[in-house]
Amino acid sequence: MTVIAVRERFVLETGRHSLVTNFSTGDFTDKGANRFLNDGQRFLDRKASYLKENSKYIKDLTVGDYKLEVPYCDVIKEVWLAGSEGSKRLDLKTDTWIRENFGRPYASILNGTPQYWAPMTMGLSRSQRALTSSDYTDEFTQDFEEIKFGDHWAYNGVLFMAPTDTAYTMTVVGRFKSQDFTTDTDKTYWTEVHPDLLVLAAMYSMERFYRNTQGQQDLMLSLLEAIKDIDKDSVEQESTDADQMEG
Repeated sequence: MTVIAVRERFVLETGRHSLVTNFSTGDFTDKGANRFLNDGQRFLDRKASYLKENSKYIKDLTVGDYKLEVPYCDVIKEVWLAGSEGSKRLDLKTDTWIRENFGRPYASILNGTPQYWAPMTMGLSRSQRALTSSDYTDEFTQDFEEIKFGDHWAYNGVLFMAPTDTAYTMTVVGRFKSQDFTTDTDKTYWTEVHPDLLVLAAMYSMERFYRNTQGQQDLMLSLLEAIKDIDKDSVEQESTDADQMEG
């Protein structure tokens, strides 16, 4: 189901016809409804553990690479490296462990086959947020390798060691944000599998916006009850996977 179909259900159930272009003629083009649908979807992403929450970000690496920026990733769960001799999962370490065991600067470290990875701290503090890759040396000249200058909030990052000695493909498995709705043909897990729940979450977002406390409470109870069932599916899948591995 595309978002325009969910939007139609949303305005029909709420009676907020002004949130689409022309309800009376059947024109459900967005005129404010997407705000609540996007808010509702972010609520569901945060609250529910569901079977399709994990995705992969796959990227080719070149010689000398030691980091990978991953857009729209909330949680990195696994990092895999594939090359001519097959693929393997990298061992998770901390940024501190990598600093202590490999030293700095990273570009001077002997290239090899990456074995370890750590979540990467990418952003500067607010007092240095305006610095760019062209002028950061006005304030510091070392320890810049992990920094993503400019807007970094939508990114997560993987720091890996050793730097690559040849071309590889890196696969990051994690929980990614659902895409925001921007066109009428957009689809996500929530529009395709649980459009009714997305409508409820959008309604909750709207009640919160209008400060209707009772409406919020009633909708939250319905949402949490439905999310329990989704969580059960996820737990059942994990249990099945564990049984198969042990069997």
